[in-house]
Amino acid sequence: MAHNVIMPKTGMAMEEGTLIRWLKQVGEKVAKGEAIAVIETDKVTMELESDYDGTLLAIVHRDGDVVKATNTIAWVGAPGEKVPEEAVGETAAATPAAAISSSGTASVASAEPGPAMTFTDGKVPATPAARTAAAAAGIPLFSVAGSGPGGAVRVRDLPRATAAKATPLARKVAEMNRVDLVGVEGSGSGGRIRRADVDARVGIPTARHVPAAAAAASSLQGSGSSIPFSGMRRAIAEKMLRSHQQIPAVTLVTRADVTELADLRARMNGSGASKVSYTDFILRAAATALREHPLINSIIQDDRIVLRPEVDIGIAVALEAGLIVPIIRGADCLSVRQISDAAHVLAERARAGALVPDEYTGGTFTITNLGMYGITEFTPLINVPESAILGVGAIEEAFRTGPSGAIEGRKVMSLCLTHDHRHIDGAPAAAFLGRIRALLENCWALVG
Repeated sequence: MAHNVIMPKTGMAMEEGTLIRWLKQVGEKVAKGEAIAVIETDKVTMELESDYDGTLLAIVHRDGDVVKATNTIAWVGAPGEKVPEEAVGETAAATPAAAISSSGTASVASAEPGPAMTFTDGKVPATPAARTAAAAAGIPLFSVAGSGPGGAVRVRDLPRATAAKATPLARKVAEMNRVDLVGVEGSGSGGRIRRADVDARVGIPTARHVPAAAAAASSLQGSGSSIPFSGMRRAIAEKMLRSHQQIPAVTLVTRADVTELADLRARMNGSGASKVSYTDFILRAAATALREHPLINSIIQDDRIVLRPEVDIGIAVALEAGLIVPIIRGADCLSVRQISDAAHVLAERARAGALVPDEYTGGTFTITNLGMYGITEFTPLINVPESAILGVGAIEEAFRTGPSGAIEGRKVMSLCLTHDHRHIDGAPAAAFLGRIRALLENCWALVG
């Protein structure tokens, strides 16, 4: 029997997802575990894998559709197998049984079909094979003259076969603005095209190291334009509003002398091994302090305060579409270098849109660092349902009493702890923050 493919529910709070684009088209064979579509949830852009072997019989929702979680988006089964009538009615891409060969593979006729197998990209008719090839090469169908029936674009009509590497968001923005990705210079890892690169081609000014939402917002001033308040951006807005409205939050600020930490970091990075950052040391210090101060590592659940046994720390990572918090599991059991390696991998996976739900849900504490932007102090919002978040500011030069007792120039870093005052009073929060400061100021204990 035919199996339905659903929009996955990747978290308890997820209500809907967006189909960015299909990687498989009707009539094509599908293997279990093979990526068949790219979807955007409220947290991340990810590839959707098939749970079944077979043939893609019908596509219920198209590129750009917003679909409720657990709703059917496609059907997979044996070649020519019937699917529910409502599925066929909702898509013009249902595959005629005659278009599939007895071997279960699409015939030459079905790979480059007539009008019965064409469907549109906006107003552009194209064959499924042409759509797949065009998406892989970053070629907008509107720019191609089709030779098929009714002007439908066929594979042989595509002018180039060179794949343009681009993020799903960049592809979506390119399609909206009719930008040909082939020839666009990518500023991402490995030359990958990012949203900012497409904006630059369109003529929208953006800042390289600012998340795209902020860059897009600045570009809208006086332009009469707008950007969709949906997907990840909407989820972030709802979560932050809930945090602000429901949690009586208090922010405590202290300043840590990190002069010795700077020297230690320089020595470790001069050893030829992988580089470590200040955030890696802060993660290690916070993990140690959380183990010693379990109340900070708790959540409010119904009418109880639940102390979390795990120390799973999230790191805020800025993406083009917003913000995500990948989590380092068991951070209290890792060395500084192990934390550094894990953080690097997670950050790269986050920017590539490759995180799986287990990598960004279920954290117990969050750290956000705005020091690289020159921000010295700020009041971070708690990442619900957690109870606290640590904001890290820029390192500044300040005159302080040095180890010798003389006044000298020292390196000082601001640490800003926001905590839930419903169950964490000022004194335990201050003790926790003071412990982090002490660990950073006596940094050799972090690598011992």
